[in-house]
Amino acid sequence: MTTSTLAAVIYKQGEPAIVESLELDDPGPGEVMVNIGGTGVCHSDHNVYSGYRHTDALPAILGHEGAGIVEKIGADVHGLEPGDKVVFAIRPMCGRCKYCSTGRWNLCDPISSHSPTAQFRKNGAQYHAGLATFAEHTVVWENNVVKVDPDVPLDRAALVGCAVITGVGAVVNRAKIETGSTVAVWGCGGVGLNVIQGAHLSGALRIIAVDTNPSKFQYATKMGATDTVDASNDDAVEAIRDLTDGGVDYAFEVIGQPATLRQALEATCDGGTAVLVGAAPDGGEVMIPMRHLFLDRALIGCSAGTGSPRHDFQWLIALYQQGRLNLDDLVTRTRPLTEVNEAFRDMEAGAVARTVLVP
Repeated sequence: MTTSTLAAVIYKQGEPAIVESLELDDPGPGEVMVNIGGTGVCHSDHNVYSGYRHTDALPAILGHEGAGIVEKIGADVHGLEPGDKVVFAIRPMCGRCKYCSTGRWNLCDPISSHSPTAQFRKNGAQYHAGLATFAEHTVVWENNVVKVDPDVPLDRAALVGCAVITGVGAVVNRAKIETGSTVAVWGCGGVGLNVIQGAHLSGALRIIAVDTNPSKFQYATKMGATDTVDASNDDAVEAIRDLTDGGVDYAFEVIGQPATLRQALEATCDGGTAVLVGAAPDGGEVMIPMRHLFLDRALIGCSAGTGSPRHDFQWLIALYQQGRLNLDDLVTRTRPLTEVNEAFRDMEAGAVARTVLVP
């Protein structure tokens, strides 16, 4: 059987998405159909939408940062029932690959994971889909979703699956910053704001937000930034060194560009750590002076917040419910799925912290 559902389809990169009705197969063994209740519009989606990151897998339904309610389950599904609220995990947590077997769930090997048997179709043609949360319904492997508290609002829970775990996790799980540390964050989009939140939660003494769009600093301050640097006017490295008497203990690059990654490393003090959080462009490379590493500086990467979704999603949502994690101010605007192109334009203009598409 199939379900008729609206979906935002990318037919050609650099052109607007088309929201149209498709047919979606019922879930197969180990799969669940989810009725999407909220999905964040992430830069990773924009990279494909705009053509910044090339793909031949078209036409496609984008979207990965989402939450919803299980509507149908396939055979051999364990621990999930229709009516359960779930948040999507970026990686599938297969439980079998070498990464899952050693507790590195964020690196779950896609080769070992499950490709859904259910497909989006129209007039017999199949559409490429990952998590495909830019739709009213989607079908994914049961290990791509995490059951969460039924009381959490779906438009807030959606952010936990990408922006929040990636940003907060980079600080808490990967860098493991110490109380009283000084921190700089390059890029104040949805993920960067959560790096700032993570630093604030971890007791950082000083948190410096760096961006070329000063309008974003209003969001950064709400998330815990103590200082801001407008990189369109100032030398960010020199400004940070002046503010911290020689450099920060930790710098997080949340843009994914070689130039800003090098700046982040150069803005650390001796013994400091720079963390690449932003998605690197195809073929991106960075050259760094070896003397930085000789002076105990470290350059490390971080994927999906180095998180364990089944564990981390629960405590992040609990922090929100306790009033200790700010998800409300992250959601600058909600839009219906039919306004997905307007949501991308808001992002390009730097007019939002995050837009969430809702039914």
